[in-house]
Order: sequence, then structure tokens, then C-alpha cells
Amino acid sequence: MNKKYLMIVIIILILILGGIFLKMKYDEKKYYDEQKERITIYMKYNVKGYKNISFANFKENPMDGYSISGYINNDKKLSFTAGIRSVDDFQFDTDISYTDELGRKFNKNPKSVSEIKKEQNTSNK
Repeated sequence: MNKKYLMIVIIILILILGGIFLKMKYDEKKYYDEQKERITIYMKYNVKGYKNISFANFKENPMDGYSISGYINNDKKLSFTAGIRSVDDFQFDTDISYTDELGRKFNKNPKSVSEIKKEQNTSNK
């Protein structure tokens, strides 16, 4: 009886831990997808000749937040690394570094994702 009881407790613990792990992975993917969408919006509105975007890497930054790297228009010379930091509530807004070639394609006064979304909301009303 004692072994049976112990086995049931172990199985329940494994199921709970497995469920927690799967939920964390789901939340991580959802967060990553949200940030990809925000970066895409930023590029669409601020880069001349924007056609498409490819994401190459998503990693945790040891200093603060995360970094997402990629490139646009299927040209790896037009690469960027977007920073997601705690000062922006871990949401991409404008923190981005890029190659000189991509820098030449940016509008003179790029808008932040917050400004773009605000404009979209006021134009939809």
C-alpha cells in the first residue's frame, strides 16, 4: 500500500511539473511571436523598400532582456538586432542596431512602435 501511494504521488508530481514546463514553453513562444510582430510593424513603417522580414535568432541578453536578430528583404546585408529591455516593459519599441546598408534605408525620423500603434488606433476610430 505504501509503495502504491508513493508511486501515485510521484506520477502526480511529474504530471504537474510537465504541465508547468509546457505552459512556460507556450508563453515563451507567444511572447516571441508578439515581439516579432512589433519588430515587423517597426520595419514596415520606418524602412524604405521593405518587402519581408526573416528572424534568425532569439536569445536572452545577460545584461537585461532579450535580443532578436534577423534581416529584411531576403538580404543578409540588411541585418538588425532588436533589443527588448526592462525599461520598455520587455516590449520592443525602438531599441535596434543595424548594418550601415540597412541604416541608409531608414526614414529620417523613425517612429516607435508605440507611436505607430497610437496612429493606427486613432485612424481606426
